[in-house]
Amino acid sequence: MKKFFAGALLAVSLLAGGAATAAAATTTTAITFNNSISANIGNTLTSSGTFTDNYTFTYSSAFDVSSAIISISSGSGSGLDISSFTLTNTTTGQVYTGTSSTASLLQTYTITAGNLSSGNYVLTVSGSSSGLGGSYGGNINVAAVPEASTTAMMLAGLVVVGLMAALRRRGMRKTADSSAPGLAGFAAG
Repeated sequence: MKKFFAGALLAVSLLAGGAATAAAATTTTAITFNNSISANIGNTLTSSGTFTDNYTFTYSSAFDVSSAIISISSGSGSGLDISSFTLTNTTTGQVYTGTSSTASLLQTYTITAGNLSSGNYVLTVSGSSSGLGGSYGGNINVAAVPEASTTAMMLAGLVVVGLMAALRRRGMRKTADSSAPGLAGFAAG
């Protein structure tokens, strides 16, 4: 009877250990933008299994975003397979899905979106690693979109500068014509 319980305990512990290895790993990291426009992202996995890495950030005004990640496989039974790359506005539920490109042992994903609304966002990388694991790395860039009032003010300023230049040019012509009446008559005749 003792051997039965010892065997059962050993079997349960081995099953639990195997389940822990195969369990999905999920991480969440808050992004800190360098110079308010750029941040690095990435992870190194050292064992086989699935993973989901979430990178969170908040942006307080409308913005454009571009992001890319890359994974290079060693091809020796170890590596990383990225299955999805998404950007989600958790305030509105809008999801932007990355596009994938694979060439030989190189896998890349990119996301580009414009005029996104302010709110809370999650950049998610999901996939699986095999053998000894693997890694990926990338970058996210954001750029504020000028408000409509800022753009209108800039256009109004350009119009004023253009009018000032036109009036100045017209004033110079009148001064040249009145100061040299002989030349004006010569050109007319």
